[in-house]
Amino acid sequence: MLPVKAATPGTVRNGDLLLYGPKTVVLFYETFPTSYSYTKLGRIDDPQGLAKVLGAGNVMVTFSWK
Repeated sequence: MLPVKAATPGTVRNGDLLLYGPKTVVLFYETFPTSYSYTKLGRIDDPQGLAKVLGAGNVMVTFSWK
């Protein structure tokens, strides 16, 4: 499990990689206001085009650490 240090961001942004609860990783492809709490994991440097790629059907996303 990943360490949880949740906070309410107020707004999630296109490209945010956040943890919801102790084991749900969320990659956002739109910017919008929220009242939910998340733990920030990181963000995509250049999120342009995420909505087009991730918003159409089933998509598998793979993360890796170097």
